[in-house]
Amino acid sequence: NMKKYIVLMLIFVMTFFCFGCSKKKELNDLETIRERGYLVVGVKEDSPPFGFYKNNELKGIDVELSKYIADNIFENPEFTNVVFVSVTPQNRFSKLNSKEVDFLAATVSINDKRKLIIDFSIPYFSTGQKIMTWRGSKISHLSYFNTKGTIAVVLGTTGENILHLAAPNARIVATKTYKEAVNLLENHLVDAILGDESVLKGYNDGRFRIVNRAYSKEYYAVALRK
Repeated sequence: NMKKYIVLMLIFVMTFFCFGCSKKKELNDLETIRERGYLVVGVKEDSPPFGFYKNNELKGIDVELSKYIADNIFENPEFTNVVFVSVTPQNRFSKLNSKEVDFLAATVSINDKRKLIIDFSIPYFSTGQKIMTWRGSKISHLSYFNTKGTIAVVLGTTGENILHLAAPNARIVATKTYKEAVNLLENHLVDAILGDESVLKGYNDGRFRIVNRAYSKEYYAVALRK
């Protein structure tokens, strides 16, 4: 269950902070964080239910996961020693590798290309790329966009690559965030969005339909520096 995965991931992350670096240095990452007194985590703000604002407060699965890890690092239940830094699919890995954040809890899917530049914890959530369109729309497959319509996708996501492969002749509108993509759909500037089903569900208020077919099987994990 989810609790079991979170406990296993916490063990992995803390072990990584202690021993993940192959080069010797004065302090390991965990000691550095404890000396600093707080954890810095990169999260997304436009991806309900993982990271989003509600009543001017940052909430979501990734936010709570980060707080849980911080509570176990500092063992201080009265104070949450974590600072959140907003990241996007375009800048999250640069913020991680430049040490602006300690790790990413930002709906990061594991794939081989990303493993070349970052490390991952064990997975904590599974999802897949799906199409979201208007309820009543007859769109059922990405190949539809090879000859008609317009589809939005968020830059820097796995959906971007899948869309180019599955519908190479599609007319695509690339956005920086999911919120921008949904705004385009709401205003009938695109006919659909390709994205993580888990995030699309967070935006579906009943006006839209998520097509059943999944174009990938993906697993979210905490992203760490090599």
